[in-house]
Amino acid sequence: MQMAIIGICGKMGSNVYEYYKEEFDIVGIDVKQHPKVKTFHSAKEILDKVDVVVDFSSPDAYELLIESMNLGCPILSGTTGYSFAQIEQLYELAKQKEISFLWKANYAKGIDLFTKLLKECHKEFEILDFVEIHATSKKDAPSGTAKVLARSLNISEDKIQSLRLNQAPAIHEIIFSSLDERVYLRHEILNKKAFLTGFDEELRKRLRS
Repeated sequence: MQMAIIGICGKMGSNVYEYYKEEFDIVGIDVKQHPKVKTFHSAKEILDKVDVVVDFSSPDAYELLIESMNLGCPILSGTTGYSFAQIEQLYELAKQKEISFLWKANYAKGIDLFTKLLKECHKEFEILDFVEIHATSKKDAPSGTAKVLARSLNISEDKIQSLRLNQAPAIHEIIFSSLDERVYLRHEILNKKAFLTGFDEELRKRLRS
């Protein structure tokens, strides 16, 4: 099976390549040339139809996703920075083209549980503080995950406090409180493999369908 990785030269794209290089025939789509695989500047340059396109790049790749959909390629994206309007447009186009498309700001399995717990706490506590922490290399603030969590809680992104610290792990913490008590909910990524194990589950589902 063939996989095309948009942003293969980036940190997450490189991790995806290392994770799947023994299983898939991989090509890259990037502005840079990957040292180990054939790399193209656009999906149109890939003559063979790929089985799946993986997008861990930047919001600049939006047109590449549209291009890939027009070529009939199923896509899994984990790029943050796209607006919610753009994500909705991509889902609508995928529906029109009758192809599989999935976007998640965070593929870590713990985030799904974290989101459920947040909603339960929010039913009981109106007051909350929202802090997200990432390394200084993180370009967007608030993080894409934080924006999705805020949306799920129906709160403004203005309530998110973003911190960028040297060599910090990815942390999302929400503190629910009343005059009498506090509840702390915290999700922390210890290793980037957390993204890949959750991503792999979603990939398998779509390849089976």
